[in-house]
Amino acid sequence: MKSTKKEYSNGEVTVVYDSELCIHSGECFKGLPLVFQPGTRPWIKMKGSDTESIIKQVQKCPSRALSFYMNSPETSEKDKGLVKALETGRNVELMKNGPLMVEGPITLIRSDGKREALEKASYFCRCGASKNKPFCDGSHRDVGFKE
Repeated sequence: MKSTKKEYSNGEVTVVYDSELCIHSGECFKGLPLVFQPGTRPWIKMKGSDTESIIKQVQKCPSRALSFYMNSPETSEKDKGLVKALETGRNVELMKNGPLMVEGPITLIRSDGKREALEKASYFCRCGASKNKPFCDGSHRDVGFKE
């Protein structure tokens, strides 16, 4: 099956669909059938519901075949409530050409089962070159890691 990545927008939010990731669980159309309508073209009808409901349904996609981004980088007064509704608590940030930052406090469970409480933000290696795994030691610069 040929992979396709398509975008659908209502002006506020854009939903991205990646067919290669889809496992056809049906979560999207079971939860929001006025927006997600497999078998029709286009199959995502962005006018079928409000932005917040669409985002909440996209976040339930188990395979992450559905994702979204807000169309405006600035947050207007009108959008502040929506952005707050999207916040889940701790943030995880993919740092450009660098580590994965995870806000603390978190519990790190190592492969041997040992648990470690990390109170502050932690920076995890994404390049595979760190000599302090799972943490980043800056080796991504030495190996030319790009993301």
